Amino acid sequence: MRKWLVCAVAAVLAIGVRAQEPYPELGAKLDEYFMALLGESLDVQSRECDFLISSTQDSLVRQYVALKIYDHYLQSKVMGDDAVAVHIAQKWFLSGDIAMKSSGDYFNARLFTEFNKSSLIGAVAPVLSLKDPSGAPVRVPAEEGWSVIYFYDTSCSTCKVETPRLKALVEEGAYPLQVYAVYVGASSESWAAYRETFPGVTHVWDPEIVSDWQRLYGVLQTPRMFLVNPSGTIVGRNLDTPALRILLNKEFSSASYVYGEPSVMLRYAQFFTPYGDSLKVSHVMDVADYLAARTFGEGNIDAFKQVEGDFLYFLSSQKTEVFRDAAVPFVEKYITKLPDVWTTPADKAQIVSLGEMLADLSSRTPAGSQIPDLTVPGVLRRKPCLFARGSRPGRFALRNLKGSPAYLVFYSPSCSACKEMLAKVDSLVAENRQARVLLVDMDALLTDEPEEGASLLDSFDLSGLPMIVELDRAGVVRHRYVSF
Repeated sequence: MRKWLVCAVAAVLAIGVRAQEPYPELGAKLDEYFMALLGESLDVQSRECDFLISSTQDSLVRQYVALKIYDHYLQSKVMGDDAVAVHIAQKWFLSGDIAMKSSGDYFNARLFTEFNKSSLIGAVAPVLSLKDPSGAPVRVPAEEGWSVIYFYDTSCSTCKVETPRLKALVEEGAYPLQVYAVYVGASSESWAAYRETFPGVTHVWDPEIVSDWQRLYGVLQTPRMFLVNPSGTIVGRNLDTPALRILLNKEFSSASYVYGEPSVMLRYAQFFTPYGDSLKVSHVMDVADYLAARTFGEGNIDAFKQVEGDFLYFLSSQKTEVFRDAAVPFVEKYITKLPDVWTTPADKAQIVSLGEMLADLSSRTPAGSQIPDLTVPGVLRRKPCLFARGSRPGRFALRNLKGSPAYLVFYSPSCSACKEMLAKVDSLVAENRQARVLLVDMDALLTDEPEEGASLLDSFDLSGLPMIVELDRAGVVRHRYVSF
């Protein structure tokens, strides 16, 4: 399959060098090729990409191919793929062999490479000398055994979601780990308060960044989590706690189940591609029912646990309304009502706890429910106030948010996806005089008014930002997980 695609790409390169941008046929073939490379080692993928770039003769097409490959691996959600992006940047762009579109793109590529090259999958973890609360030096990671390095900030809204999940994993005691919680801020008071809430880990910091942790581990935003094996090699990066569980279970679980492999997640995603925008919860459950009928229905419990466990991990990775709505009936039908299936400690750690958490998050303020009766600080964006960037800051009752349409937006200023969303908000309200968008800065809210922040965390699924909720004129939720 891959050999055929190489030939197909090469053929397009041969005949398409005079085509005009953006080379749609070549782009489509490259997308197919990326799919064929999925699952290959990073070294193989890097070599294959080098071959494709070097095989192009026309300078414009060569630039297009190199940028297409770089962007693919830069944006990939598959852990470790950023190593290929670093390789392409160093070999082709930063070396001067191929020009980027602008000096800004070149600067970003150099910054990305500098802040990622030391902490890639398979690299020896940089050794940091940090300080514990008494000021004594602490080596991070540990010289022996497994280490988790968790960079966080006490004012980071995403960290306030991630920390309880990591805390639960630590409290289970199922894995022999040394967990280092690295505070990236400079407030000793905030750090002291945080340490009280998270026992059982090694708390360290370096407020003056003497150890260069920011560059060595690429910590440009938080949270950021790494898993280091006993030989000192990085085996997991940019992890959240569910992803950390997957890696740990590969090493420590006595069960033979490994959930959430990227190639399996891709296959599940392909099941739903034909539905497009017409996808419904019933369609998602039809797939789950089919998998159950072909496994559980035929008495193959092991196969059932594997395919439905993978399906749970797939649902947990999706941030769209249909899949999150489907999580509630799926967990109820295939996990909660089958306690005799999910019986082992690994089952409870990998499946039951994740299922309960996912169902709980997905059930918060679903479509058709009344918006909670809460008043929060925020900024109301609407067309008459466009001349003022921060239009109408104040306190707003969520049930009084009226517009056609009306959106409630939870965001973090440090989140890159949130920045893109805020730009789209400007366009939305500029084009529609009736639109109303209430922006709620979760970082500021959780720092300045933690009780109100906690109420929002209890009322909405804020495990990923931005979170956008569409309301009707009566304050009833029309849609969640909206994208502008």
